[in-house]
Amino acid sequence: MAGLNLLVFREGRRAVTSNRLRSALLRQLSKNRGRDEAALAALLRAGELECAVCDLGEYQPLPDATDLLAESLLNPGSSICDYNNLKISIEQAILPEKLTVSPPEGFAYYGLHPLAYSAVLQKLAPLPSRIVVIGIRTIGTTLSAVCSAAARKMGIHARRFTVRPDGHPYDRRTQFSPEQSELVRCEAAAHATFLVVDEGPGLSGSSFLSVGEALEQAQVPRERITFVCSHEPRVQALCAPDAPQRWRRFRSIVADSPARKPEEAQIWIGGGEWRHHLLPSEASFPGSWVSFERPKYLSSGASPNRRFFKFLGLGHYGENVFERESRVADAGFGPPPRMESDGYVSYPLIEGRPMAADDLSERALARMAGYCAFRLLNFSAEPYSTDALQKMAEHNLAQLRLEISVKLQVEKPVLVDGRMAPHEWLFTNGGEMLKTDSGSHGDDHFFPGITDIVWDLAGAIVEWKMKPDQAAAFLDMYRKASGDNALPRITEFIKAYTVFRAAYCMMAANAMRGTEEEARLEQAGAYYRNPLILNLVGSLKESMDMQCLCSSIL
Repeated sequence: MAGLNLLVFREGRRAVTSNRLRSALLRQLSKNRGRDEAALAALLRAGELECAVCDLGEYQPLPDATDLLAESLLNPGSSICDYNNLKISIEQAILPEKLTVSPPEGFAYYGLHPLAYSAVLQKLAPLPSRIVVIGIRTIGTTLSAVCSAAARKMGIHARRFTVRPDGHPYDRRTQFSPEQSELVRCEAAAHATFLVVDEGPGLSGSSFLSVGEALEQAQVPRERITFVCSHEPRVQALCAPDAPQRWRRFRSIVADSPARKPEEAQIWIGGGEWRHHLLPSEASFPGSWVSFERPKYLSSGASPNRRFFKFLGLGHYGENVFERESRVADAGFGPPPRMESDGYVSYPLIEGRPMAADDLSERALARMAGYCAFRLLNFSAEPYSTDALQKMAEHNLAQLRLEISVKLQVEKPVLVDGRMAPHEWLFTNGGEMLKTDSGSHGDDHFFPGITDIVWDLAGAIVEWKMKPDQAAAFLDMYRKASGDNALPRITEFIKAYTVFRAAYCMMAANAMRGTEEEARLEQAGAYYRNPLILNLVGSLKESMDMQCLCSSIL
């Protein structure tokens, strides 16, 4: 399993106009400057714009915007940042018409706060008099600005720049520009300490390693190079070539400041712990790739009106998810969210239970069909290329040695829910069926992202283990509610859905080796790889007879 090269992460980069990014930053700068949340939101916008400009190479970064806003965040209430002059400089900056952005995963999904990187210098002994902070783009843009601002606040001479390692995800390479090479040479001669900052390491550790080794090639002594990580790495599990040996050559420290969360959020239930609180027994626990779960909390048991807290994303990243979940709640399909501090949202802790496949009924089928029709009408997207999703399906089928063809056709592009499994639905004591996690999974860094609504229909059929008559009724209910006949597209998306879930579970089991999650994930992966699901679905007749379809699934 360790040798499999499976695709589960999608490319999150998208093209936007520079005027759109510039306008968003200017609007944020015009908001209340005395509030920490507004200062943080402006910093995130500036980091996003700087990163996009730096990725083009030939354009100069915006003059000091990210650095000034980082210093403002570290010094609330001060006059360090001249907002009027900053706005003028941003308005006058010459930018290319088109830029490419991608979400910084820690800020958008995993509860990483930029201020966590403001205290890392205190872990260095002795404290250096000079540092160079190298941020690994995307998120390293903002993190390097915060780290540098913290150093200057301590009286340390600080310089920074950012890099974008390229190459295979498990074997990245970093090449400094001539200007960066000259800065490194001068600061190395002045005996500076070099900090490499990112939110990782990820599965491979290769981005950190590529920067550290590029510094070595530039004649920086290894003992003056430190990796600043967001978590303690499992060094032995890193899958870059010779990663454990290479990693241990460098010093690494963790930016492990206390979690920033709403005051009411008291009981940690992230990392799969929610199952102990919400599911009846361990036998019913779904497997979890715990490192990719969003942070979650409950309010204390002493609270009269207990609430469930979940991290949605800092700044505009969380606002987008909140808006989607609010629309789902307003339509009666989900619990009502309430915006909290530090990128969190909360929901009332509704009396009820997560559902199971045994709960499938005509009423449940109608509810799910209505929900998919709602998403089609409310979360439609621009026409979307199937290239990435097609490549994922073909690649994973080949890696799993399943000789099945797949041909995806997107007719109804939407931002899908992505998680239609029974335990993602709550059956309340009042008899309602509510969808949880309705705003975030379709917009994270896993497949599918924007695709045909049939992805969710296929997910429901597979996850609820529908019988032939149930699947037929479900698709007919959806057709009547939406006006969309999904029948001609369903078989191909069942293949794509199941092979993605198989690959996901196998990758997760590999990452969770030695834990109790490994067996759960392996069992789930075996279900999705069952030839009775994939091979027979792939051999359906062109007539698309519904009974043949459902028999093939099961």
